[in-house]
Amino acid sequence: MRIHPHQPDLTGRRNPRPGQPMDAEPRQRLIEHLKRHGPTSIRDLMRTLSLSENAVRHHLQALEREGYACRDSLVPPESAGRPAVLYALTEKAEHLFPKHYAELLALLLAEADAQAVLEPLLTSLVQRLAGQIEPHVRTLDPAPRLHATATHLKLGGNLSDLTVTPAGWELRAYNCPYLRAGQQFEAICDMVPRVITLATGLPAERPACQRDGHPACLLTIGR
Repeated sequence: MRIHPHQPDLTGRRNPRPGQPMDAEPRQRLIEHLKRHGPTSIRDLMRTLSLSENAVRHHLQALEREGYACRDSLVPPESAGRPAVLYALTEKAEHLFPKHYAELLALLLAEADAQAVLEPLLTSLVQRLAGQIEPHVRTLDPAPRLHATATHLKLGGNLSDLTVTPAGWELRAYNCPYLRAGQQFEAICDMVPRVITLATGLPAERPACQRDGHPACLLTIGR
């Protein structure tokens, strides 16, 4: 198992230039050991991974700073002395290991479509999402209400623009979080303007979409 190169350098040091050694193997072996065996003491990590105490502490401290490891519990010492500290991976560390959520979602959507339940399922999902958002935005003015809704839906983050137009607003999202699912089923893309309309009370449409090759998903919202 390899940690993907786009993951952060777990020592907190700068990533090496292309062609430079990364010296990631000890960190990777330590992470994989904690994943396989759960909470482990420094002494056991030293013995199992053939690392010095300083090396183990260095990597554990780096993992703690990054939020990937934590001190899990104490165990009584084998002889006189202080209890041993056990270290474990945090929930955040799950992001360091490959996942296949997109593939599972594609299968679920395909099966729902085959069973002719995709549209009612998405309608219920639209209503659920809008119901979660609406109580938090109902007292806001239209523009902040729209911005808060787009943020909740994770429509592009920093890669999105909200522009005022004579008719209302245009929202361009250059990093659609639903692109892969939308390429398979256009109804996924239609969910976004439907949620915005229900949550904000502002009419929203989707005249352009990344699924069709456009550089951004374009939503027009009326006043």
